[in-house]
Amino acid sequence: MTSLEPCRRFIGFFVLLLLISMLTACATIKTGSHFDETTNFAAYKSFSWIDDEPYVSAPTAIPVDALSKSMIKAEIQTQLEQLGYAFTDSRDSADFVVAYTIGTRDEIRVDSYPSSYRGHWGWHVPYSYYYSRDISVHTYTTGTLGVDIFDNKSGKPVWHGWAEKTVTDSDRSDPGPAIKAGVGGIFESFPY
Repeated sequence: MTSLEPCRRFIGFFVLLLLISMLTACATIKTGSHFDETTNFAAYKSFSWIDDEPYVSAPTAIPVDALSKSMIKAEIQTQLEQLGYAFTDSRDSADFVVAYTIGTRDEIRVDSYPSSYRGHWGWHVPYSYYYSRDISVHTYTTGTLGVDIFDNKSGKPVWHGWAEKTVTDSDRSDPGPAIKAGVGGIFESFPY
C-alpha cells in the first residue's frame, strides 16, 4: 500500500458522497403554503371545484396533458377528503372552492470554479504560476404546482399551497409519483 492510498480512498469517498447529495437534491420536492389567519377552517365541512375545469393556465415550457390534469385533480380531491372534507358537485352549497395552477420554466445554471493548479515547469520565468477557470452550463426545467382555496361565500382567497421540483425524464414519462408526492406535500401543513 502506497502512502497516497488513504488519500485516494478519502477523495473517492468524498466524490461519491458529493454525487449522492447532488442526486437527492435534484429529486427533492419543495413545498410550502400560507393562509388567511382570520379564517376559521374548522367551520368548513364541504368543498367543490371553482369551475368545471379548475385548472388555471400559467406560462409553461412543457405543455400540460389532459391525463396529468386529471391525476392532479383526483389527488387534490383525495387529500382534502382524507383531511375530513366532503366533496360536493354543487358549488353553491360548498363551504370552499378549489383551483390549481401548473407552470414550468426552463432554467440555466452556470457554475465557474478554478481548474487544477498549474505551476511553472520547463524554461518559464520563476513564479509564473497561473490559474484557469472551468465553466459548466446546465439547463433544466422547474415545474410548479399551485393550489388555491377560496371561501365560497365571500369569494376571497383563504389558502395557497405550492410544490416545486426539477422535472426529470422519468417525471415526463410517468408523472404519477411526482404528482402524488407533490400534492401530498402541499397539504401536509393545511390548517384544518
